[in-house]
Parts: sequence; C-alpha cells; structure tokens
Amino acid sequence: HYPINFVTPGIMLPGALMLDFTLYLTRNWLVTALVGGGFFGLLFYPGNWPIFGPTHLPIVVEGTLLSMADYMGHMYVRTGTPEYVRHIEQGSFVSMLMFAVWWYLGKVYCTAFFYVKGKRGRVVQRNDVTAFG
Repeated sequence: HYPINFVTPGIMLPGALMLDFTLYLTRNWLVTALVGGGFFGLLFYPGNWPIFGPTHLPIVVEGTLLSMADYMGHMYVRTGTPEYVRHIEQGSFVSMLMFAVWWYLGKVYCTAFFYVKGKRGRVVQRNDVTAFG
C-alpha cells in the first residue's frame, strides 16, 4: 500500500536496551521474557516517533492547513473503518485472481508430454502431473 519512500525500518533499539537491562538486573530468563518483553513492545512505538515526527508538521497548501503526511499522500487507515474494509476486500480479490492465474499457468507449463511409439506410429501422450490435477 505504501510507496518505497514511505517504508522505513522500525527502530528497536530502546526496547532491546530495556530487554538487555532487565536481563542484566534480574539474571532470570523468565522475568526477562515477561518484563523485558513488555518493555520491548511498549517502547517500539515511542522509539519510532523521531522518524515520523516531521510528517506531523503543519503546512499551508493553497490556503488549506494540512499535515506534511496528508500533503505527501501518506495514509494510515485504521482497522474497522470502511476504508480498511475496502482495502481488505480489494486485496482478497486480487489474491484470489492471482491464485487462479498462476494455477492455470502452472497447469499449462508443468504438464509432461511424451512421445510414445505404438502401432499407429508416433502418438503424443499427455500426463498431467500437476499437484492439483
């Protein structure tokens, strides 16, 4: 859904540091997994704020106040909204369509052909050896 210039790697450093710090203090794998894992999950989103902070700056475009993300066309569609449902339905349709297209191409191109010498001369025998018949 996003162009490549909107896709950034997530910064996991704050959560990983808290995970290591929890292991250093407790020296217990179970406590580290529970408490440090919680810190890791909680600090992932705030750790990425410096990346996305500039996209929330206000700008005026042709007399309209927008955020930089709106002006660039960066969409963050929340789940449960009609826009999200439309995205999911479109993705499901494309997925089913591509499955049918690639299944047909596999059936056409992955079929074994033989030439069998019989009483009538050379006869083409077709054995369908695809996974789904």
